Amino acid sequence: MTTLFCMAGLMLSNITLKGQADSFDSDIMKMQQLNGSVATTNAMFPRIVAQLKQSKPDVTDAQWSAMKMDVFDAEVATLNEQLIPVFKKYFTQDEVKAIIAFYETPAGKKLAETTPKMMMEQMQITQTWAMGLMGKIQTYLNKQPKDVVPLGIKRPE
Repeated sequence: MTTLFCMAGLMLSNITLKGQADSFDSDIMKMQQLNGSVATTNAMFPRIVAQLKQSKPDVTDAQWSAMKMDVFDAEVATLNEQLIPVFKKYFTQDEVKAIIAFYETPAGKKLAETTPKMMMEQMQITQTWAMGLMGKIQTYLNKQPKDVVPLGIKRPE
């Protein structure tokens, strides 16, 4: 009889833990939706299509729309699920709930609304900056003698 009660207790605790995990997962998914990360990922779709249209000019707008629903949206959902363990690694469920609460405020809503647009602008600026940086690094390296040692580091004797 004691064994029966122990097994029932273990089963109930397992169900409770599973419910808590599902709740945590749901909170993380809600946070991803509210914080603009899903919208930021979705904002990439038009850029992907624009690039693909060059090599697939015969694909119709209806086919692109169907592909978005059948492939892109499904893959975004899969990505968001794969990111759940990363959020769990760095945040508690209470912290995620606090983040959700922030994103439900006017300031949080504005941040989420503007994030995709800001990310696209930041990506363009960053790409231009990175290209300039690479050019400067190449120029610097081409001008330097091969045996240059950074300041503060002694040459091997």
